[in-house]
Amino acid sequence: MTITKTVRLSGGSSDSTEDAIRTVLARAAVTIRDIIRFDVVHVSGQVDSAGVPTDFEVVLDITFKVRESMSRE
Repeated sequence: MTITKTVRLSGGSSDSTEDAIRTVLARAAVTIRDIIRFDVVHVSGQVDSAGVPTDFEVVLDITFKVRESMSRE
């Protein structure tokens, strides 16, 4: 049986929502192994005085497998 755990992480990008998602996932992958899915919980952003988006922020639920043993692979 597979056991999973979900953590909530947030981050941003000045380029796009997609880039913000990729940035959060890439950073999470540095310390979390076996990531199997993500869910977008919230998307928000900042706009300048002309109404142009200048910053994109996301909150993600990231789910990963819980390992069977404490091996240092």
